[in-house]
Amino acid sequence: MIHLAIAAPALLGFALLLMAMTRHQQDWLRRKLSPRLSKSMRWSGLGLLVLAFGVAGLAMGWAYGSVVWFGWLSVAAALVLTGQTNRERIQRMLRLQSHKS
Repeated sequence: MIHLAIAAPALLGFALLLMAMTRHQQDWLRRKLSPRLSKSMRWSGLGLLVLAFGVAGLAMGWAYGSVVWFGWLSVAAALVLTGQTNRERIQRMLRLQSHKS
């Protein structure tokens, strides 16, 4: 259960950092978000990564916890990158599902 408490904020943090970039906002949302919202998404993403580090350190000890944290950061970054790489396929799938409903 502790691994989920580390992995979830890491994944959400990287997703927020991705969406804080104007280029990716255009890709995913087809519009640019306000600079204020982008900045708060950037800070929230960073805050979630720090939160994951705190959870890992407090739950597993700072030495082992930091190793586990880096592992989950790697997994989360790979998942976000995979999602970004396959963005068009994901969007096409979501459009098809919304038309079926």
